Amino acid sequence: METFIQLDSSPVLLSLALTAILGIILALLCIRYKHRSLLKLPPGNLGFPLIGETIPFASQAPEKFFSEREKRFGPVFVTSLIGHPTVVLCGPSGNRFLLSNEDKLVQMSLPNSTMRLLGQDSLLGKRGNEHRIVRTALARCLGPQALQNYIPKMSSEIQNHINKKWKGKDEVKVLPLMRGLIFSIATSLFFGINDEHQQERLRKLVETVGVGTMGVPLALPGTAFRKAREARSKLDEIIFSVMKTRRSDLLSGTASSDQDLLSVLLTFKDERGKPFPDNEILDNVSNILHASYDTTISTLTLVFKLMASNPECYEKVVQEQLGILGNKKDGEEISWMDLKSMKYTWQVVQETLRLYPSIFGSFRQAITDIHYNGYIIPKGWKLLWTPYTTHPKETYFSEPEKFLPSRFDQEGKLVAPYTFLPFGGGQRSCVGWEFSKMEILLFVHHFVKTFSSYTPVDPDEKISGDPLPPLPSKGFSIKLFPRP
Repeated sequence: METFIQLDSSPVLLSLALTAILGIILALLCIRYKHRSLLKLPPGNLGFPLIGETIPFASQAPEKFFSEREKRFGPVFVTSLIGHPTVVLCGPSGNRFLLSNEDKLVQMSLPNSTMRLLGQDSLLGKRGNEHRIVRTALARCLGPQALQNYIPKMSSEIQNHINKKWKGKDEVKVLPLMRGLIFSIATSLFFGINDEHQQERLRKLVETVGVGTMGVPLALPGTAFRKAREARSKLDEIIFSVMKTRRSDLLSGTASSDQDLLSVLLTFKDERGKPFPDNEILDNVSNILHASYDTTISTLTLVFKLMASNPECYEKVVQEQLGILGNKKDGEEISWMDLKSMKYTWQVVQETLRLYPSIFGSFRQAITDIHYNGYIIPKGWKLLWTPYTTHPKETYFSEPEKFLPSRFDQEGKLVAPYTFLPFGGGQRSCVGWEFSKMEILLFVHHFVKTFSSYTPVDPDEKISGDPLPPLPSKGFSIKLFPRP
């Protein structure tokens, strides 16, 4: 009697299917590897898996990180930052290539973890026509006419801050005071948030998110990235509540459609009559809070530190500001034309930004295989331009280690193109840089009006970045001398 053994076909078929899938994956990997091996990739070091070189980048000065690799590998090198293989293009030619080829060879593309924190649906994540639409909406509050309308309120807030926090004090710590002021201006002028306790809560959340954007993208308990994600969730809850209240005020007529950035975003419609969905408004509000905060604080604090080390420059700033004050009638407020006339003060700010850029650069992504300088950069790879390959180089700036505001005389015409890029360039230049410029100039003006001079408590205090933005390591304490 024959015995028939019937095999269950399911495990066999499953095994065959898995084997086939594995074979396909291996074949694709082989093809990809062979393709990559045939490409002439830039030299460099990708570091550890996932982590890459993020830790050395975050633990040392950006200038050192980039200069060491440029010296070792040349003006085009590969690294791995924040979870992505990244090709760094150095010098003016690299800057020009990336900034002039937006939507042609490259697209704006920050690391995925950074976008999750700052806002995937914000201006940062938009491309092509969608980018143009969001930029058009933001320009209603950041264009020249809107900025002129901000002057009285911004000037008043700065003067009130100085009277309350600085005047009558023998000594102050500059950095924490700047943090409070700059965030207060942004939340008040852009979003109508004037409560100090709510401002402080929002500020701490924004700072936590900011720290997470530059770290290793691991969401393990206790990591900066995990804390940043949690902070962003809390930030969203608060902003959404503010949005809900403002919508109600717009419907009732107690708020106007153009009173600030939040109202503009809530009421804006594109040429097809389409409004912004809530997630885009939420992400753009979050992005603006970040963009208007750290970079301005860093520059404004370092302006005073560098002027303290270069008293002859501070004296020129004082004379320029007193000249403006001397032409004012009693009670007459500072004007847009006054800000335009602060040419030397602005040169001081520019030189501060040259020595200590408030951004380390910006990422792009190759939308096709790119042939550059004899190398091939594969489609999908990140690319990075950075001011640290031009700002501190003697090739582009004579005596680059010295603080020389006069190098920006004649409206910066003496500076070669694509060598000075504190605000980026091309289609993706910083949309709020003139707002930041106005804040800095107004603060310097009111400081000079109130105080005759100041001296640093620790003239040798170091400037450090963790990795960015660069800031005085101890907060920069100064002794104040009131103007008679």
